[in-house]
This record gives sequence, C-alpha cells and structure tokens, in this order.
Amino acid sequence: MIVSVLLLLKFVYDIVKRLIHDAYFRSLGILVLIMAGIGTLFFWLVEGRTFLQALAYSVGTLAMNSPYGHAWGPSTTGGIVFNLVYIFLGVGLFLILVLEAGKTMVQSYEEFNRKMAERRALRRAKKEAER
Repeated sequence: MIVSVLLLLKFVYDIVKRLIHDAYFRSLGILVLIMAGIGTLFFWLVEGRTFLQALAYSVGTLAMNSPYGHAWGPSTTGGIVFNLVYIFLGVGLFLILVLEAGKTMVQSYEEFNRKMAERRALRRAKKEAER
C-alpha cells in the first residue's frame, strides 16, 4: 500500500514537472483551463447559474462526466448552441491532455520498474559475490 501511494505521488510529481518543462503539455493545460474558464463565465453570466454551478457544469462537461442533468444544462437556445460548440472543442482538448498525462504516468512507471529491477540485480550480484 505504501508503495502504491508513493508511486501515485511520483506520478503527480512527474506530471507537474512535465507541465513546467514541456511547452506542448503546458499549452494543453492552459488551453483546457481557458476552456473551463470560458464555459464557467458563459454558464454563470448568460445562463444565470451560480458561479459554483457554472464551474461544476463546465468542468464536468469537459471531463465527459457531468452528473448534472437537464436541470443544470443550458436553458436558452444560445446556451444550447454554445454548449454544443463547447463540447466539440473542449472535450477533444481535455482528452489530449489526459492522454499526455497518461503517457507521463506510463513512462514514470516504466522508469520505476527499471530502477527496481536494477536494484534487485545489484542485490543478487552482491549475494553471489559474498558466496
């Protein structure tokens, strides 16, 4: 369990490190934040939701995990059209960001496994040398 938690923290660290150092990944992150901000502002100011409702709806829509039913969705024709465009543009960006974060996690896990295998090999070699 401790190894799993530490590995999870390593994944988060590697993703944050990549956000800082990789311009492509950072651009994707910024674009997703901008899309979430635009959606939040629209649903807050135009659709009349509270700020928190608008934020939850826009982020949930980008993540394709919006548990908020029709009562939270857009109620005006302009809102419905905006929502359609928002989904087509935002979901694609969000998925690309998630895929890139997944690549980072896979590379981090492979690096972890490689280091663990090296440590095991060194231990075996040390035991063999002691004999």
